[in-house]
Amino acid sequence: LFVSFLNVASFQLSSGDSPGMDPKKWITFKDLHDQVTQLLSTKLNPCNIKQCKSKLDILNKCSYYLEVMCQDTLHQTDPQQQQNYLSNSTILHLIDPWKFQRMKKLGHSQVQIQLSLLEELYEQFCKGKVEMEAIASQSDYGDQEVAHINGRIAHLIKAFTDFDSTLMPGELHTKHRLISETGNAKVPQIHLRLSVKMPVMFDTSRSEALADCARLHWEIAGQEQQEPGEQFEIRYKLLRPTNTEEGNQLGTVTCNSYCIQVNNLLPQRCYEFTVKRADACCLVYGFWNDTMVLRTMPLSPGYIGALNHVVHRSFITLWIVLKQ
Repeated sequence: LFVSFLNVASFQLSSGDSPGMDPKKWITFKDLHDQVTQLLSTKLNPCNIKQCKSKLDILNKCSYYLEVMCQDTLHQTDPQQQQNYLSNSTILHLIDPWKFQRMKKLGHSQVQIQLSLLEELYEQFCKGKVEMEAIASQSDYGDQEVAHINGRIAHLIKAFTDFDSTLMPGELHTKHRLISETGNAKVPQIHLRLSVKMPVMFDTSRSEALADCARLHWEIAGQEQQEPGEQFEIRYKLLRPTNTEEGNQLGTVTCNSYCIQVNNLLPQRCYEFTVKRADACCLVYGFWNDTMVLRTMPLSPGYIGALNHVVHRSFITLWIVLKQ
């Protein structure tokens, strides 16, 4: 339908030369109309706007951290100079805690501003698409409209440029030194910047619930599954408990892998599970966590739970050994 709209508009323009219009004005109109239709078929096409929305949704789910960047000392050839430099692993501990917390608040505010700006730019894309479609359907532009349309085209193009540049986290600037000279050790110049980690999301195709346990799998969006190198926090709770004992069917588990098994669940009940990265001292923004609801299976007569099955099998093995 979108392509047909542009084709009809192009056909109407090419079907005659300056219909009832001054030739100079017709050239201006046709040139401007071509710019509008080109914008609608490129930056403002539905596919591109959908991609912008996807990027925005992902960024709202990401985790943002304060990263300490210090001077690289590996190029120092003099061993004495190398000893005079503090190692990168100790830099974070030497930063004044009050100043570091202040920089974390600054980083939090910067992320909020960037995400709000992206939301505003995306809304401009949607409104601009509707506006450009209305302009493309017109058969004539007044002199004042020409200036306005040119301004709107330039504004939308700049908005797309701003959207792409705002996607990248920036450096944080501080007026004062975060750490001071310590004895004979030469403190390198340090810089603070925001780093972003992609969101943690449940793998719904592999996660499952049995009668008394749930096996949960998750992944980091857009990344190959290797050793995570970080910790994850998993929360679970029974939905719609009927008594105090069932109300205690909740908990928090921390692990450093991409899967976990939650035991001692009730059969034929719905549980809510959430996963996120475990909080770290450098985290400045990351409220989102992925949520999934699983319903446990009925407890069949011959079923023994995951933990009881291990105990039962161990008991049988021990009994056989003793009997022998």
